[in-house]
Amino acid sequence: MTAMLLDLLRDDAVFLLRWLHVVAAMVWVGSAFALVRLDLAMRPREGGGAAQTLFFNAGAAFRLSRTAEVEAGEPALHFKFEAYATWVSGFALVCLIYCAEPRLYLIDPRLWDAPPWAAITVALAALPLVWLAYDIFYKRSGLAGDASVAVLLVFCAALSAALCVLFAGRAAFPLIGANLATLMAGNIAHVLAPAQRRRLAALRAGAAPDEAEARAAGARALHNQYLALPVIFFMLSGHAPLLFAGPHRIGVAVSALGAGFLIRRFFLKRARGLGWDWTLAASAAVLLMAMLALAWPRAPEETAAQNAGQAIARLVHPGPAAAQNLIEEKCGYCHAAAPVWPGLATAPAGLDLTDRDMIEKKAAAILRAAVLTSAMPPPGASAPLDEEDKVLLWRALR
Repeated sequence: MTAMLLDLLRDDAVFLLRWLHVVAAMVWVGSAFALVRLDLAMRPREGGGAAQTLFFNAGAAFRLSRTAEVEAGEPALHFKFEAYATWVSGFALVCLIYCAEPRLYLIDPRLWDAPPWAAITVALAALPLVWLAYDIFYKRSGLAGDASVAVLLVFCAALSAALCVLFAGRAAFPLIGANLATLMAGNIAHVLAPAQRRRLAALRAGAAPDEAEARAAGARALHNQYLALPVIFFMLSGHAPLLFAGPHRIGVAVSALGAGFLIRRFFLKRARGLGWDWTLAASAAVLLMAMLALAWPRAPEETAAQNAGQAIARLVHPGPAAAQNLIEEKCGYCHAAAPVWPGLATAPAGLDLTDRDMIEKKAAAILRAAVLTSAMPPPGASAPLDEEDKVLLWRALR
């Protein structure tokens, strides 16, 4: 009874953390996009003076301008705590979901048959190590502009490939998102926020701000702009097994990264007043089409019939009842009214696959997760379905 209560409390905690994570991310990313849009819209006014922009919100008009004058004690608006809330809630979700059940979510023996402690250690240690590698490189390289963004894309692609090689797809894509979000939050905590704090102190004291530091902070803010769309993609990827559990998931991840960078560049160029760059839009569309093509499912292939009886049998759909024993054997330890897998109080997604009616109702979802991809059963929790198993499910449920 105590174990079930703890499992239910963990489920509630996961839901509340997901809610906090999404809300904080909406505020953080939304404010970052809006502020950059306003900053890039600054234009000099006739007759000189500070660059300004006019914008409307809720029927009211506002004029935003740059300034080098700050009154002592004047408060400044920022959004760093939304960034920190997004990262902390995301890290807690990684711990409560993936690290709490590494054999269910994290480990794929076909990739890396790691003991749970090793998989957890690598998954968590990657977060600070990736940030440190990124931060040290950009501080020492002096890269700026398009070269800086291009190297960032290559860095993220290599990171994505490494995580896809080490971990089960269900965990690899969220871990990619967690590492990219760590870069973004690290930029806020260790570069942007300190630079803003020192600039504010200088303006309050009537001193000249450090413009070199301001340029470095601007470069990191630009990185965050490019990272935001891929982070959101990988946050949502857990709902799309065709993307994370197919045989070409590295290509899917890299294509999604590239498309996210190009889409953001498309809108940033527009915000700078450079017009619509349809070459960028077309390139992003090509990458998205490539991603979908790489993720496109392949039906299981049946071996050639050995006799007339086998040929006739394959013309007849056996129905869900023929697949029930296999589903109960491979999936019933989790997907049951009372799961036997430790840490599960209820069947994931509410799917009780010991119920034949549920199997018939969810046949299409079962085929997507277990036959057209390798998302289910989780490779660390059960022996994967072989080709013969997939053929049986395909014939019985489609």
